[in-house]
Amino acid sequence: MDMQTVTSSISPVKIIPSTVRIEADATRYASTLPFAADTEFTGKLDSFSLEAVVEHKISKFLDQVGGMYPEDLHSLILGKVEKPLLTQILRRTGGNQVHASRILGINRNTLRKKMKMHAVKA
Repeated sequence: MDMQTVTSSISPVKIIPSTVRIEADATRYASTLPFAADTEFTGKLDSFSLEAVVEHKISKFLDQVGGMYPEDLHSLILGKVEKPLLTQILRRTGGNQVHASRILGINRNTLRKKMKMHAVKA
């Protein structure tokens, strides 16, 4: 299949053509977030890159724990980022795990393992 490269707020990404319909209506899924009704907040948040928001949140978390860092900090932070990523991709693929795993660039069995680990349902 032909891939297309586009630039996003994250980095240049490869777009995978699909025969499976992907839900493109981001507002449908964004409305499930706890701060969705606060349009002023979401407007401000949208002006920052994903990387900047994640770095800010990690910095605030580390400030809160002070010098008492957990030993599994890497796993803890990745888990906090991985779960919403899995949730959003699965929602947008209508729960199609084969297509979701392809988008994520991981094996379907790995996706299923991560779904179980994070208690994410298709």
